[in-house]
Parts: sequence; structure tokens; C-alpha cells
Amino acid sequence: MILIEAGDRSERSFEAKVLFCAQLSARGHDAVIDDATLPAAIDRNSAYEAAPYLRALPGAPIRRVIVIGEVIMEAALGRLRAIGLADAIPVHLIARFADRQARISAQSRLAYVLGREPEVIDLAPLRPAPLFPGAIAPTAAIAAIQPGGRAGGLPRLMLVLPDEMIEDPATLPALAAMDNLSDFRLSLVLSSRAKEMVRASKFASLRVYGLTEQSASGLAAQGDIAILFGTGVPGERVAVMLNDMFAAGKVIIDCTTTGAMIEASAPAIRGPLDLAAVPNYLRRTVLANTREIARQMRESPWIAAQRIEVLEGLLGLPAPEQPADDAPGGRTIFLPTNGAGLGHARRCTLIAAEMDARPVAFAAFPSCLPLVQAAGYDCLPLVSKSPYHPATHANDLVNYMRLRRALRAGDRLVFDGGYVFASICRTVIEKRLDAIWLRRGLWQAGQITATALDRERVFRQVIIPTEAFDELNGDMSFGDHIRKVGPIVAEAPAAGRAALRARLTKALDRTFETLVVTMLGGGVAADRTAQMQMLSALLERRKDCLHLVVIWPGATVPPALYGWRNTVVCQTRTAPDVAAAADLVVTAAGYNSFHEVLYHGLPAIFVPQMAAFMDDQERRAKAAADRGLAATVAATDLLLLEREVTAFLDDGKADEVRMALRAATLPGRGNRAAAELILEERR
Repeated sequence: MILIEAGDRSERSFEAKVLFCAQLSARGHDAVIDDATLPAAIDRNSAYEAAPYLRALPGAPIRRVIVIGEVIMEAALGRLRAIGLADAIPVHLIARFADRQARISAQSRLAYVLGREPEVIDLAPLRPAPLFPGAIAPTAAIAAIQPGGRAGGLPRLMLVLPDEMIEDPATLPALAAMDNLSDFRLSLVLSSRAKEMVRASKFASLRVYGLTEQSASGLAAQGDIAILFGTGVPGERVAVMLNDMFAAGKVIIDCTTTGAMIEASAPAIRGPLDLAAVPNYLRRTVLANTREIARQMRESPWIAAQRIEVLEGLLGLPAPEQPADDAPGGRTIFLPTNGAGLGHARRCTLIAAEMDARPVAFAAFPSCLPLVQAAGYDCLPLVSKSPYHPATHANDLVNYMRLRRALRAGDRLVFDGGYVFASICRTVIEKRLDAIWLRRGLWQAGQITATALDRERVFRQVIIPTEAFDELNGDMSFGDHIRKVGPIVAEAPAAGRAALRARLTKALDRTFETLVVTMLGGGVAADRTAQMQMLSALLERRKDCLHLVVIWPGATVPPALYGWRNTVVCQTRTAPDVAAAADLVVTAAGYNSFHEVLYHGLPAIFVPQMAAFMDDQERRAKAAADRGLAATVAATDLLLLEREVTAFLDDGKADEVRMALRAATLPGRGNRAAAELILEERR
């Protein structure tokens, strides 16, 4: 284990430690950071980036210490003293010293604390012209990345732009024009402030990466050609990103006013200073010669001098053994989000069942684990959000660490949910996963956000299970990566209705003539206690009636429901088997329950759940009611709910709805088609 320490305790020095750790880790070294040096006010993105390298000290088996930076402060010296390093542990000091006196001063301060002289590596004579002269860490040491694939056959062009260019009113229109060219696929790398400026403009559809939203190597993997504008390389993070791209033989174009990369003798190409000249320059000079340019870059003596192997030699570090990555098309990991119920998890298990014994596993939240395991799949437990967490992203940070450890390059990740967590974005990019988003299509107004569209870019495919009726199938985004399949629906229970009712009679030890099943949820999206109480009171007056209130295991149960003789609360993960036996189903109109009612031919009254994070259940329920395939009642209309129950049970409406459902033409199930799309090889 290699401890990376900085002589300074500034936020900038901490970022330099993280960047250096990431480079060493990418090479295969076990590089760590003392968690006691974590800044008190660390931002969210920095917390994600630092998390993989933090360790509690003392106690960890430190084999080597590397101190970066020429300024050695008392806080760093005190911490090294407190850790208590054994004399046999090598200590190295790496910095770009301003002069001989600065080197002697830093070396002597460390020697006083250690009781011995540290090994000193002065980067100034080794690399006299760095990409970023003010770097604290040896950012020129390259952690080579895999050459990135192309998006639909097009080279991926990354523009690194300073804030002042985005502030120029002529820039965004020029970028929008470039984004419509067919020669390349454009993306921007901007500061957080500049990214928000783009999002707030009418050019919000531009593809933008925030500088701190991904690791430097993660950003490097997103482009085949990088163009840098501004006065020079803006910081260590960009320097590391560019070095990684150089190492992978990618094309780097220097459009800075100072020719910063050319001045550093890096094998970049000098490009135009005017953004408007870039498209023609790319067409005539670069795109036709990318292979030759990449070859020359890979053979450049400058790159050879920057490689991490050189630094390993200076430090006396043996080259680590690199573990073999899984081949593409290896494991498929489903990750259903933790919604109001278990619908996402159920949908994923239905698709997984169609994957013909391919290696399949799950990563799921606690409420989903029993359902997934009952379906026969191994499952990595994730952590749900809690009001007791110190930060809103605390659980996702833990999940990021779990996913990062569990997944390997070549794995396929299938995410089912509405909001793409930062843990997923980072893991997909850092591990080079083949990622698929299984996304609902029926969104409420206002739910299509810039964040959702922004994070769509990490997925190779977006698979949209369609709705049963055409008017419900809207589009959130467009492109060849969007693939639609029929509704994902479970097959009807193999046992007939009579057999299911006989099972209930035996299990509950009671006879009944009329069975009403209520599935209105456990109060996560909305409180439906009033509706369940009204139904219980109404059905209490019916002789030989059984009212089953079906909820997910662990859901909240209104205590008053246990006081009714005809009402039984049933916690089950096989709600469709119970509903298939009913004379009437009163249910919310979530994706799964809605389509199971239609495809299994069940007479139903829909009481839509509506919350800001849910799909548009009111539209869904109305579409079925307009076709005579169900009834729909607003949650506030208890009198209408009473009349509809009477109509179904006493006036023959249940039989009318059953006949209408038998005659209805519904689209074919999409379970198998979704599985086949997921298993398609990445191009």
C-alpha cells in the first residue's frame, strides 16, 4: 500500500493527491490517501473521486510513502509523525522545486520528522516544460487508457473551453452549428459554472461534461480528438486528461493563444485560434490523417519520457501484475432503482428470465432483494437513502464504492429507473461498461430534465418498454440508440381462476363467493387509507365476500384495516396470482399492475397514484377507461368509487369489462425483444 501525502493542506493539494492516486491505481498500484486529510467542506464531485482511495490511518499496512509538493507545512509533518512510520518504509519527496534552496528546505523538514533522509525526485530537470507548470503532483506520469470506441462510426470530438468563451455571445451559436455537422460527434468539457450557463441557454441540447463530474481518465475515454482553447492548460486535471489521451494515441489539437502544449514539446498539432475555423481545419487536415497522427504520437519521444513506467523506475516501484478484464458480453448486471414499489425489480426479473441462462446477477436495494433472490438471482445489496445520512448523496457514494468493486471492464449494466444516479454514471465510464438504460416512456409534464438528458449519454442503448395504447407512447429523446419494445408483462398464472381461489380458501381457512382485491400501495407515493377504509366498510356488508388488501412485504399497513371481518391484509410478492382470482381488482395504475390487469383480462377500477417522481398514471388509467377496458376513479371521489364497486359486483359491469378485454387488440409482449437488445454486442 502506497500512501500519497501532500506537504500542503489546501483543497488544491488534496485534488492533486487524488489525481496522482488515480494514475497509480490505473496502473495497478495500491495507492491510498489518509482520510484524516479529507477537507471539511469537500464538494460532492470531489467526494466521489476521492472515496476509492481513502483509508483510515494509522493501522493500514503502509509499504511506501510518496510526498508531493515543494511546500511542507507543519500539519503534514505532524500527521506523518502521528502515523509512526517504521524506518524500513521508503519515503519519497516528488516536486518541481523552484531552486536548490527550496529542495534542501523541503528535504530537511521531512528528514527532521522521519529521523532519516527521504529520497528526493526533482521534476524540474526531468521535465523542464510541463503541460501545467503549476502542477503539484507529477501529472505528466501517464496512466494509459484503452483507446476509446467511436460513436456510431464517428470520431468523438471534445472541446475544452474556458468560461470566457462561453460568455461570448457568438460561441454557443457556433457550437450548435458544429453539433449538426456529420463529420464528428461533438462534446464540450467545461467548468461547472460554464456548464450551467449552457444548460440555461437555448443551446441546452449540447453535450457537456463537467470538469469534475468524472475522473480525468474517465473524461479522456470520452473523446478521440481533443481541442484545447484558452490561454493555456487550465489545471492539473486537464493536464492529466491530455496526458492520458496522448498515451492512447488520440489526436490533440492546441488552439491556445500561447501554444501551451507546443511550447511544452508535446506532440500536439497547432490548430486555429478561431472557433469558426475548426470544422474546415478538421475536415482538411485532421480527419483524413488521424491514423498517421496517432501513430506519430504513440512513437513520440516526449510521450515515452512521460510514461508512468519512467516514474516507477525513479521510485523503484516494480510494475504490478494487471488483472485480465472480462471479455465484452460477460456478465449482465441489472440494477433496478428503488421506486415506490417493486415494479422496476419485477420488470428486470421478467427480462432476465428471457436471457437463456446467460450469466445474470443483480444489484438492488433492500426492498427488492427478496423478490430478486426468489427469482433465482444473486444480488449485490445497495444502500437506500435515509434522512439520517449526513448528506443527500451519502448512500449513493457507498453504492458507487460497491459497484466499483463488483463490476469489471466488459460487464454489461442494465439500469431500470427514472433518475440516473452519479454512482452509475461514474462506474459506467470508469469501468468502460456496456450500459443500457431501461426507461419508462410515460412521463409527467416537467419530468424531462436537463440532468436526465445529460446522463443519457453514458448508455449505449435506451430501451423503452412501450405502453398498451399509442397515445401514451411519447418520446423524451431521439436517436439511433433509442429502441422500443412491447410492454414488459408477466404471463398469466398457470393455474386457472378456480384453482387460485381454492388455494386462497385453503390458505386463509375461509370460504367466499365474491373476491375483491385492493392494490393501492403502501403509502409511499400517496396515502390511500381513506379509500381502503371505505372499501372495507362497503364490502363488510356483503355476505360471503372476501376483501384482500394486497401490499408489498414491509409496506405500511393502516392499523384500522385489521378491525374488519371481511378484510384480510395480504403481504405478498406474487400479487398477480392473487389478483387473477378476483371478481374485481381495485388498483393503482403503475406500469406493471396496469398491464397485468389488461393482459390477464381482469375487471378493474383504477385509482391513479400521482406524485412528482412517478409516471402519469392518470393518463394511463383514462386511456383504458375510454376504451371500456376498466373504470377509473380519482382518489378524492369516494362516492364514485362506491358506485363503481356496486356496478362491477351487482350490475354486470365486471362481465362487460371481461368481454371487452377478451376482444381488445393489445401489442405483443416485449420481454424477449428487450432481452435480445440487451445481449447485442457493443459496436
